[in-house]
Amino acid sequence: MVVLWYILIMFSKKGEFRDGIYLLNHPEVPVYLIRGKKNYLIDAAFTFMAPNIVGELEELGVEPHYLLLTHSHYDHIGATPFIRKNFPEIKVVASRRTAEILAKPKAIELIKSLEKEAERSFGEVSDLEFQPFKIDIIVGEGDEIEEFSVLETPGHTRCSVSFVFPEKKIIFVGDAAGVIEEGHIRPQFLSSYDQYVASLQKILKYGDFSLALGHGGIIPEGREFLENSLKKTEEFRKEILEYYEKFGDMEKVARKIYREEYEGLGLKQPKEAYMINLRAMIKSALNS
Repeated sequence: MVVLWYILIMFSKKGEFRDGIYLLNHPEVPVYLIRGKKNYLIDAAFTFMAPNIVGELEELGVEPHYLLLTHSHYDHIGATPFIRKNFPEIKVVASRRTAEILAKPKAIELIKSLEKEAERSFGEVSDLEFQPFKIDIIVGEGDEIEEFSVLETPGHTRCSVSFVFPEKKIIFVGDAAGVIEEGHIRPQFLSSYDQYVASLQKILKYGDFSLALGHGGIIPEGREFLENSLKKTEEFRKEILEYYEKFGDMEKVARKIYREEYEGLGLKQPKEAYMINLRAMIKSALNS
């Protein structure tokens, strides 16, 4: 099991990491800011966090030019409409699949439901409700805009992309490389195990860059984390297959892992979202 030292070397607090790179909002659900020739936000957390995000930007005196979305999950896009309302000139950047997902009414209803569960999980009450929004710039593999380039990194979701800032030597991967919770690396191969592994290997080419995760903060140099994330991903797939061989039922496998991981580690992710993701990973492992 990969343990606590990753947390100790991570930049996991609000403020400036280095060279105009900031962690805003909350380390568990960060919104990143890069101040360069232009100002870039990466991801947009939960809807109910929008006032906090906008307030921090106003305190810094920053007018963001771009909002880059790594994927379509509710905890990465929630505040987008409210950021745009406060900064109407901002351009929202995402993959084509993200744009397609956000055009589906059923997806919007699920996002709204999960947002409200997240509010309860964080002990918050908000009048804000997630609203669909337009993607201004569709990006894909190899695209270059201003100071960043794009990698398609599917596997966590089909819509996942990562954003590379070569001059800053940092890559923003969303959940494409896993997350750290309670000191442990947790793989996130929701849509495809094979694609997830391939994406990790692609991101490893930037191993000497700082690695900004979708949850937890920034690892100053990503290589060792990425290598351990690959190892943990392979171990988790093996564990799923062993449990399935024992129980012969996906739901029994899910309940077993839920007890060991969610309850055993005391994870803070809303239960409904955790179970949706876990069932998807079991299916991906069995189909790999």
